[in-house]
Amino acid sequence: MASHERRSIPKQTGEELDIGFKAAIGFYLGIIVAGLATVAGIVADASMAAILATAPSTVTAVLVLALIFGDRLRGLPERIGLSRSRRLGCYLPAVAFASMLVVPAFAPLEYSARLTTVTIAFTVLTATVAVGVARMTRNRYVAAATADEPTATWSWQNARFHSGVWDILTTVGALLLVAGGLVGIYTGHTNGMWFLLYGGFWLFMQWSETNGWFDPHDEDGSKRWGESDLRAHEAGIVLDRAHQQKLVPWDAIDDVRLTDDELVIERGRWLDIRCDRSAIDDPENVLEGIQRARERAERSRTAEFTH
Repeated sequence: MASHERRSIPKQTGEELDIGFKAAIGFYLGIIVAGLATVAGIVADASMAAILATAPSTVTAVLVLALIFGDRLRGLPERIGLSRSRRLGCYLPAVAFASMLVVPAFAPLEYSARLTTVTIAFTVLTATVAVGVARMTRNRYVAAATADEPTATWSWQNARFHSGVWDILTTVGALLLVAGGLVGIYTGHTNGMWFLLYGGFWLFMQWSETNGWFDPHDEDGSKRWGESDLRAHEAGIVLDRAHQQKLVPWDAIDDVRLTDDELVIERGRWLDIRCDRSAIDDPENVLEGIQRARERAERSRTAEFTH
């Protein structure tokens, strides 16, 4: 693990698990269990009516269990959100479902339209839910690691990509999913509805983010396309965007400097955070706040080392 990834588990992990994560992890585990039960039912040649009747009740049962006993998992989201490698573990069930597509080539199992359709559906569904779970764990880790008051808060209008390249690519991808779904429905393919639903979901999320929905930092919907909020804490700099947060620790930051056009947070040639100076209300004051947070982190590190 790189030096800048050596982070500790926040002390706040002793708190009770919030209802949002309990519901998310319950739905996530329910989808996995329902998917395994559905695949097993198809392999056992069970009727499709029985399979379709069992899957929703399985998801509901696991969800209820997670809501009741979820407090036993306290500290879990922070531990998962601690590093990228742990968050990638959320996608392993989706990989397992996808691998079932090639199992018949190496095992005495016959291909069937039902098995292929169900496997693809649960691969996509599990991966989609895993995105939300992984994001929630990172958000909760960041919240626990940055419980102190920020020394500086400012808006980030990316000086490198004013148009929000990632948002544009996401929107294009969602539109392609919607188009593929409509074509699939028109041609009679059962997967068309799934593509349409997921494409529509991501379009809705992108549209709501752009218009400031569900974002407490932008209640008037005035946020510009591609703009985020940044905060300087003792643990590092937090990139705060609608529904997702990312912590960049100080030992991953080489330098912070202010130019005529940008506030530059140097992390490497392709990882620099370049903030459009015109989008920051008081650039000099923000720079001073960043330096205070970094000095405070250095003093804390020194105190820990001496003790």
